[in-house]
Amino acid sequence: MNLKFLAFRKILFAIVFVISLGLAGYLVGNNISQRVIEKSFAKQITSTSTVGKSSQLQTLLNEIVVEEKIPGAVMYISTPKGSWVGASGVNSLSTKTRMKTTDGFSIASMSKTFMAVVVLKLVEQGKIGLDRAIATYLPRDITPHIVNSDKITVRQLLNHTSGVAEYLDTKEFIQATAKRSRSQPWTAREAIPYMYQEQPQANPGEKFIYTDCNYILLELIVENITRGTLAQAIRSQILKPLGLKHTFTELREPTIGEVATGYGDRNKDGKLDSYADVNDGNGLGDGGLVSTAEDLAKFAKALFVKKSLLSSKMMKEMLKFKDNGESYSYGLGVERFSSPMEKAIGHSGIAYGFTTLLAYLPNQNTTIIVLLNAQGVDIKSVARTGIEVVENK
Repeated sequence: MNLKFLAFRKILFAIVFVISLGLAGYLVGNNISQRVIEKSFAKQITSTSTVGKSSQLQTLLNEIVVEEKIPGAVMYISTPKGSWVGASGVNSLSTKTRMKTTDGFSIASMSKTFMAVVVLKLVEQGKIGLDRAIATYLPRDITPHIVNSDKITVRQLLNHTSGVAEYLDTKEFIQATAKRSRSQPWTAREAIPYMYQEQPQANPGEKFIYTDCNYILLELIVENITRGTLAQAIRSQILKPLGLKHTFTELREPTIGEVATGYGDRNKDGKLDSYADVNDGNGLGDGGLVSTAEDLAKFAKALFVKKSLLSSKMMKEMLKFKDNGESYSYGLGVERFSSPMEKAIGHSGIAYGFTTLLAYLPNQNTTIIVLLNAQGVDIKSVARTGIEVVENK
């Protein structure tokens, strides 16, 4: 679907919607394919709103789910005028369970922002130096295997300018993942050797190359310094202080609440397949968290709006962006988007059958969170369309 046409369709759709049902927020149908969402589907949305655009936003979300053939979605928007959250579709194609705004999603690489906060808090505490070599902090048995570990800095891991090799794309890791049960969570120590034989992608500080291995190395550093797990560090430094009761590290901590199933075209046959049994490094430092729209909204508010999660000095460090010469810049665990998000800051994520986005627009003091249990959707355009509804564009 071309999302540009949604702006024209949503008003007409909303009128028909309200007249035929008499209640904004509900759309009734009853045919859901096991693998591909049809245009008739059964769902009940739970939405709350103080922004005055409830029916239009819900209509937009319904259309996106149907037209993009997404099993389900949750969207949250907060503006100076109030907030809205809505859900659409289902959280599982097999059970046809209706999506709820409280359902959990694997947030994939959005987890990198949480990791960055933990690292910057350790910097605040004097336990890490941002511009010191990672050899200072890595376990001694791992350091010799990391090319340039005496030159790469912690900052360069955080902003993806270290030049280190990737582990995810190696033939050996892909083969190991195919045989890996979810009852055997990957550890950073197990994952990192898959990049040992790979050549660096660039010299330290030479250029921006988004590489998940940076955050596996950061996980090793955090665990080496704290003498605990990354999950414990995230919980003690972020989740507990902010009261994020529905966020947890996948496969490392007990599941909290109801979690949506992720889907994607894994077999390249045009059909949606479940990722429920896949263990593709789930729970690692490059994308291990499961969260809800409400918890992510609290996190965004504390980090970007109130700026209470980090000191002003560390916040300035986080927001020192490295221009990658393309569509966005990267800070320390934070993306800065340009078109179509107008210099919003936050992070996106695509993995495990999920596509997620958290974006804060400083000029409008607006936060938008979009959570989809499917891959292959232009989530930034989805978010931009939601913001246009609120802004009457």
